Amino acid sequence: EIDAREVSSLFPLCRTDDVLAGFYVADDGRVNPVDATQALAKGFKQLGGTIVEGVDCTDIITEDDAVVGLETSAGTIKTDYVVNCGGLWARELGKSHGVLIPNQAAEHYYLLTDAMDNVDPSWPVVEDPRNYAYIRPEGGGLMVGLFEGEAASWDSSIPPFGEIAPDWDRLAPYLEKAMSRVPSVQDVGVKKLFCGPESFTPDLAPLIGEAPELQRYFVAAGLNSIGILTGPGVGRSVANWIVDGVPDVDVCGFHVDRARDYQATPAYRLERVKEALGDVYKCHYPYKTPQAGRDAMRSPLHAALVERQATFRSVSGFEAADYFGGKDGPLSWGEPPFFAAWRDEHRAVREACG
Repeated sequence: EIDAREVSSLFPLCRTDDVLAGFYVADDGRVNPVDATQALAKGFKQLGGTIVEGVDCTDIITEDDAVVGLETSAGTIKTDYVVNCGGLWARELGKSHGVLIPNQAAEHYYLLTDAMDNVDPSWPVVEDPRNYAYIRPEGGGLMVGLFEGEAASWDSSIPPFGEIAPDWDRLAPYLEKAMSRVPSVQDVGVKKLFCGPESFTPDLAPLIGEAPELQRYFVAAGLNSIGILTGPGVGRSVANWIVDGVPDVDVCGFHVDRARDYQATPAYRLERVKEALGDVYKCHYPYKTPQAGRDAMRSPLHAALVERQATFRSVSGFEAADYFGGKDGPLSWGEPPFFAAWRDEHRAVREACG
């Protein structure tokens, strides 16, 4: 933890008059995604791997509900394993093979300024969740990236590395807030406001592992805009899973088998992604539960629980009773306003249901 003065010393262009404290990760860093990809590809080739680009996967060949090969625009490939790393196209690719992968693309933005004489490329990345922004040196100027609180879904086809026309009217209030953290940005020109599709999962957790619908069909997708950070760990976990037959880490929260059919419907995913992206930089309170795309799955006891004044939260897709008759209130890190209802319920179970 560092104070406002130390924040200023690390990133002198930051306005810190409203900063109480910051968190500094000294061994954090940045990497060029292109260079990182080329380095991984080089290592893969040195180990005997083959990379073929510009080839479309047109079908999966199966026998007895297991992968035995795939058809491509360059011919047939026999293989015991397939890994769907299709990014924002993973859902469509999986659907053609009967595999459920409910990720959804949303508009994702960052602004690049013209060169600024007083920018040091060694400065760290500044994350400012209250203003939905991350800021870092880039190309002699600054990059101001956004995870806006209310996102916009994107459900049209787009080629790899394609761009979307920016919605300046929607973004203007967010850009104004983001740039207030580094006011000098407003004194230089804008090189580019980039908008491209970025996919997110309903719960902001990756979708990895062997698909329950098809043996030896693995998924490594839904990395929620931080694939450059989580990609190496996901790749290592999936590789070890394929080699050993079981994952070598706890993947309960990431396993693709947690997905539900309704999560792939347009009505659900197009609304849920707006909240999912918006949650990235919102405070992750312990009792927060998603609001978009709710009420899709109910237990047989739902009506009875409603009669008993249950307040519900989303648990594995179901509307599950969180507490009964308690008071609602703002989210916080302290004791929730419905704690008394929880306490009485737990006491009743412990003392009366023995």
